[in-house]
Amino acid sequence: MSWAAPQPSGPVRANVSVPGSKSLTNRYLLAAALGEEPAIIRRPLISRDTALMAQALSAMGVGVEGDDSAIVVTPGPLRGARVDVGLAGTVMRFVPPISLFVRGDVVFDGDEAARARPIAPLVRALEQLGGRIAHSTSASGQAALPMTVRGKGAVAGGTVEIDASGSSQFVSALLLAAPRMETGLDIRHAGPRIPSAPHIAMTVDVLRAAGVAVRTVEGSGRPGELSASVESSPLNGSDARRGAGAKPAGPPGPPTRWTVEPGIPRIGDVTVEPDLSNAGPFLAAAMVTGGETRLDWPASRQPGAAYRELFEAMGAHARAADGRLALRGPAAIFPIDADMHDVGELVPTVAAVAAFANGLSALRNIGQLRGHETDRLAALVAELTKVGAKARIEGDDLLIEPGPPRPATIETYADHRMATFGAILGLRIPGLRVANVETTAKTFPQFVDMWEDLAAGAEDVAPAPLGDIFGHAGLGA
Repeated sequence: MSWAAPQPSGPVRANVSVPGSKSLTNRYLLAAALGEEPAIIRRPLISRDTALMAQALSAMGVGVEGDDSAIVVTPGPLRGARVDVGLAGTVMRFVPPISLFVRGDVVFDGDEAARARPIAPLVRALEQLGGRIAHSTSASGQAALPMTVRGKGAVAGGTVEIDASGSSQFVSALLLAAPRMETGLDIRHAGPRIPSAPHIAMTVDVLRAAGVAVRTVEGSGRPGELSASVESSPLNGSDARRGAGAKPAGPPGPPTRWTVEPGIPRIGDVTVEPDLSNAGPFLAAAMVTGGETRLDWPASRQPGAAYRELFEAMGAHARAADGRLALRGPAAIFPIDADMHDVGELVPTVAAVAAFANGLSALRNIGQLRGHETDRLAALVAELTKVGAKARIEGDDLLIEPGPPRPATIETYADHRMATFGAILGLRIPGLRVANVETTAKTFPQFVDMWEDLAAGAEDVAPAPLGDIFGHAGLGA
């Protein structure tokens, strides 16, 4: 069954509230599970991904209860379990390292598409730490789900080397488990530049706020080239300027090494920031309709913070004050040439806007998107072509040249970002439909209702409460 993407009668103008960050909710859940005292996580995201994390921790002996107002996490002795990861990268990668603290087996499996997502670097890292891992093998010969981790109840720690060039989640997974290792952990990246560096920075921030000592060493992204610690912006120094002629600048050296001292994470009472990646489609709605979207906009490490810079480069006018952002779309959308390596999850939304620009756009250095919920690069080319754009892949770059739009049914490939991509296109293309829009429940169960309210002209667009976190693991399967 496909969904008829709604079209507004004119420019959208709305105050929009989005739920809490998925990335932060799942990081807080796992860090709290490794503490010694109950923790309260306020305004969490309730979605399939967070419900799967809650269910995984609960199955392993952690008390988790609550709803979208607050979740209480009560640590307990970890035990063997069967874990359904669904299609959640944070569950399939964050939970295996803490399974090393179990005396027994933790078995991981998930949706069919999850069996194709890369986990081999993490498996090798866990084996370096003394873990015994039994796993399946993918068609490419790499470690894959289903997987069993046999823990020994304790982990000495020490030094581990990992190639995290396929996913920043590999580093975040080790960071989150590291404080409970007997000697802490020295994590060394050995490989090309790591994608999505802001996500690692978010993990470090969560641990430091919980009282864990974490030191980062910055470098070029290549082993052996280290310098003093620095802070990075969401775009990590990339150039996102107006016009297709702009060239991406080389990024400052991202972290290549992290050291974590042993300690007990103390999450305490925290409030989750709104999910800025999920805010992106609503900002995109202002872009493609020439309207205005106003929403909460905290100073944040989230990759979604880069939307403001990206859309300003495409002609938007933005005003930020007192933790709020108002973004007004332009009369004509400029093409963009931007290094998206650190903010790859934003690509589907930016690509949808680029489909209506007045020239060729280039979204660069996004090869890692081939290993997400689907091969997002191939999916974007296929679906953009359906609606009349000229899209192609050159190496790890996505090039988009607008063409006369035509209606189509956008396939979503069980990928929530492809569903919201289709919804954005539908604002400008009459008759466009989106297949399996329900996959948005992975990270944003209220998306469809909120999007329809936006298109209908509602001045205030907000998510409806969803209730108990455990009621949502089956959504979007």
